[in-house]
Amino acid sequence: MVSTVLLCPPNYYQIEYVINPWMHLTNKVDTNRAMEEFDWVVEIYKRIGLEVLIIPQVQGLPDMTYAANLGFVIDNTFIKSNLKFPQRRKEADFAEEFFRNKSTTGSTSITSTTGRKFKIKTLPSDVYFEGQGDMFYKDGKFFMGYGKRSSKEASHYIREIIGEEPITFEVNDPYFYHLDTCFAPLGNGRVVINPRSFNKQDLSKLKKTFKKVIVTSEQDNKLLCCNLVAANGAIVIGQGISKDFRSTLKKEGYEVFETPMNEFLKGGGSVKCLTLELFNS
Repeated sequence: MVSTVLLCPPNYYQIEYVINPWMHLTNKVDTNRAMEEFDWVVEIYKRIGLEVLIIPQVQGLPDMTYAANLGFVIDNTFIKSNLKFPQRRKEADFAEEFFRNKSTTGSTSITSTTGRKFKIKTLPSDVYFEGQGDMFYKDGKFFMGYGKRSSKEASHYIREIIGEEPITFEVNDPYFYHLDTCFAPLGNGRVVINPRSFNKQDLSKLKKTFKKVIVTSEQDNKLLCCNLVAANGAIVIGQGISKDFRSTLKKEGYEVFETPMNEFLKGGGSVKCLTLELFNS
């Protein structure tokens, strides 16, 4: 269950390097438009009853706005990311500072907002772990992706922290480099997946793990349609999905909120990439 999310506004978001196939140095970000898109996501979250916390973006860290990659939160524990690419590694340091109740701007601490005091957990520096980009919690289960960004070995250290083995999947498509770009557990045994991102063994595992597997189309995958947030009976997703996919989500009982994500797609992310969910077990 999620009642609180953490986001990072795109004040300094720009394509300054290339670390995934979506990124091109010549594809400049319209910062004003990105801020509008960000604000619309915040507005939707508040509308569906989520508390929105803000961590300020640090200049020189253009991808920090993809807050899902800062770490993983479950109850009162923050598991700090070890980001693979050097350009992004300092982002997790500022997230650690934030969860230690020291905002990067000295503003109100997270504890006074949520009533929580967080324990900080870290993995060995040579084991990559990219937070909620590659880890989910739904229906009382932990799911973790590895391969493109997070190390397979990370699951063993995560198990020591959370007390159970996460269900793991190999992420093997360079365009869908995080689990959250090709996998979205909706709750009540339902999941949305891009099947082209999984090997046969993991597809079989998905079918055994979930009661219902919703398969996405190539058209919708171009919009990173799996990169959604499902909370409080609503799904928040990038604008432009097909009528069939929207209808499928509505038939599952969700109110669907589409919101423009054009500027963030330039960096290879959509709604979920912007959103660090504070999970409650």
